[in-house]
Amino acid sequence: MTLSSLFTDDVGLLPLLAVAGAGFLIWYVQYLGETDAGWKGFIANILRIVGGVAFLVVIAVVFSTVIAAILAVTAVMLFMLPLFALGGASGVADRPRRGYRRDPYGNDYY
Repeated sequence: MTLSSLFTDDVGLLPLLAVAGAGFLIWYVQYLGETDAGWKGFIANILRIVGGVAFLVVIAVVFSTVIAAILAVTAVMLFMLPLFALGGASGVADRPRRGYRRDPYGNDYY
């Protein structure tokens, strides 16, 4: 489920309430961390620190995944260069396809 699919007509009330509730809880934890000097503020500040570290970890994982995908495509292309230099991977381009015969002009016919 994407954020844009939450605003269609066939979505019930529960997913929208869950998104609104999560937003309210994030705001309330931040509010408690800034205003409450007691144990609730201490726990809220710990939750803010843990959330910030988790956010940085998610960003690092996304960037490393993108970098790994780019390196994988680069490696595949690098290993394909000798095959392109040799004129193709299979070497069957000069033979007619199975079930076909080739006439003297290079055309295949069945």
